[in-house]
Amino acid sequence: YHRLLFRVAWFASAHCNNTCLREDYSQEPRMALAQRLWKAMSRHYQKNVAGSLSEFGLKYDDIRIESDADYAKALDRLPHAELQLRARRMKRAFDVSFKRKALPPDLRALQKPLEGYAGPLIEEAKARRVERELLNTF
Repeated sequence: YHRLLFRVAWFASAHCNNTCLREDYSQEPRMALAQRLWKAMSRHYQKNVAGSLSEFGLKYDDIRIESDADYAKALDRLPHAELQLRARRMKRAFDVSFKRKALPPDLRALQKPLEGYAGPLIEEAKARRVERELLNTF
């Protein structure tokens, strides 16, 4: 996988370097090519991450680093029901990983791993932290 990404990036950089030598070539087509390439790689990466998460029945917000202060505040503000669902997903993932088995296909189909539950709360915690820092600096 990483070799493929390296080859694609190498090809794109080699292509851009060869076309940059011509003076009549504008910057916009190169940027469009780079943006399309970046979007294609990001879609592929998201698909791989979603597949890995659904294999264990997790959501992306479940695997975020809890030592981040904003994320910790967001977890404190989550409703109790959502915290229980998160704990159950984590226990199920540990169980599936320990048994070295995959989640059954019917349960995998029900998973929505990229659907977040803590995003607005993280943004709110970050905004409050920034506001508090600004108020304390003057």
